[in-house]
Amino acid sequence: MIRNEQEFFNTFDMQVQTSNRRLRRIDRASLKMNAWAQEISDEAMYQSTAMHHIEEVECVDVLMPKDRLAHLIAYVQETEARNVQHESDRQLIAQYERDRAIRLKYPAVEKAYQKYVTMLELCRH
Repeated sequence: MIRNEQEFFNTFDMQVQTSNRRLRRIDRASLKMNAWAQEISDEAMYQSTAMHHIEEVECVDVLMPKDRLAHLIAYVQETEARNVQHESDRQLIAQYERDRAIRLKYPAVEKAYQKYVTMLELCRH
């Protein structure tokens, strides 16, 4: 497990230095259009961005081997996929708990559920 920035930089063979450059960043969460869509005119894009918060952010210059960048991208993609799976698991567990509460509240539903589970088990063997 990576504990701090320098350990992260070392893990991926990165050299990170402060930069004199600044980027202007639009709050994309509030932007309701695709900035890259060809059918959007420059005027429409300007009007849309003029109404949104634009901040100037500090930048850094990063120098790293290309193969380590590919590894880092793969790591981020894998982590995002795991997060999606964890969210799906959480939703399944929540649904199970809601179903369990209904079975506890209504004995007839619990009885029908037990018969259903028994039939499933018989079919599996």
